[in-house]
Amino acid sequence: MSDPHGSGPQNAEELRADIERTRAELADTVDALTGRLDVKARAQARAEEIAHDPRSRNIGIGVALAAVAVVALMVWRKKR
Repeated sequence: MSDPHGSGPQNAEELRADIERTRAELADTVDALTGRLDVKARAQARAEEIAHDPRSRNIGIGVALAAVAVVALMVWRKKR
């Protein structure tokens, strides 16, 4: 992109190169913004991270055991 102080591209080739750099930067910016706005893709990526995290498996097992314990307690109290 040309410098606002007047030291911009000197000839047509430099101008073309400057335009191409600007287009590439703009494309990168648009891609980054698109990625941030794609909530579904971000949620899926986060779910994948969590699914592969060993700590989340332990939490899931703990929740399942707690649910079984609550149901067992309810059945035991109802029989008394």
